Amino acid sequence: MTYFINVNPSNLKDFLQIIKSLKNIGVIVSYGSIGDLAKEGEPISTEKLLSVLEFSRKEVEAGNIMSSEDVKKLTSNWKEK
Repeated sequence: MTYFINVNPSNLKDFLQIIKSLKNIGVIVSYGSIGDLAKEGEPISTEKLLSVLEFSRKEVEAGNIMSSEDVKKLTSNWKEK
């Protein structure tokens, strides 16, 4: 399952430490950066938008989906640990 996350640049170092920790314990299989998909106030190109939509469509077809309730439970469980 793939997520796109917009990270505050001032917190990037902390975010990457969390991601690396999750990878080390097996929660995350892989991670990478696609750079700035779009900046606030700037339009996203049609090509980039279609690319994200196509990737998302393939993820859904492969069954890599999670309900918002599942995400809430997972986050809640993670915070408790």
